[in-house]
Amino acid sequence: VDVAKLKLLKANHMNNQYRLEDDIARNFPQQIAKLTEIIDSYKADIAHFSEYKITDPEQFSMEISGKVFTEKKEAGAALLAVCKEIKSVDAAMDIGSYQGFNMRIQFDSWSKEFILSVKHESVAKVRLGADALGNITRINNLLESYPEKLAEAEQRLETVQEQMTNAKEEVGKPFPKEEELNQKLERLSELNALLNMDEREDTETEQSESKEKEERPARGSIHEKLQIYKEKSQRESETGKETRKRDFGLE
Repeated sequence: VDVAKLKLLKANHMNNQYRLEDDIARNFPQQIAKLTEIIDSYKADIAHFSEYKITDPEQFSMEISGKVFTEKKEAGAALLAVCKEIKSVDAAMDIGSYQGFNMRIQFDSWSKEFILSVKHESVAKVRLGADALGNITRINNLLESYPEKLAEAEQRLETVQEQMTNAKEEVGKPFPKEEELNQKLERLSELNALLNMDEREDTETEQSESKEKEERPARGSIHEKLQIYKEKSQRESETGKETRKRDFGLE
């Protein structure tokens, strides 16, 4: 039982080693490259938004389907009108631009909602509702969230880099209970050898006893019965002679 448990632990250790090697060679580098790309995109988008951001509420401007709207309410209504015109499911459609970002809308068949995407370098998405002004607020909040998204991506990158460092420290380490496993395997081998020896002795004993039984007349055989009958007849004959001698007074 101990050997079986230790073998299972060693198998898990080896699987973990293979996983670490794969992470170091492929998974972590891919994640690091992807996160680095995302971080660079967020930085570019933040700089771009700073350049095109509307700081004066009176200077609102959103272009939808080739028309520029300067009122939030009208722009929100135009967005809802575009949503009603969309007939293709899951197909994104370019609808215009806002504060330097291109906008696309698609209908998500899974959630049954309209999704608006904004893009400069990276792509960010927000779900649209039925309120015209509320949708403009959602888009503004999405663009304002880029610094937070950047911080999250930088934190994920730091975590992956730390995981890669830890993986490099762990990879190649031997199974910590290797010596114990080898000792128990050696002991198990000795026990198996003893058990095999006992089995051979038992087999030899059984074979010897079987041979003796074959050489010895079987109990109840004709030969044995004849021998018993012969001895009985001889005893009866001797007894009869002694009886006759007493009857004739010879003794």
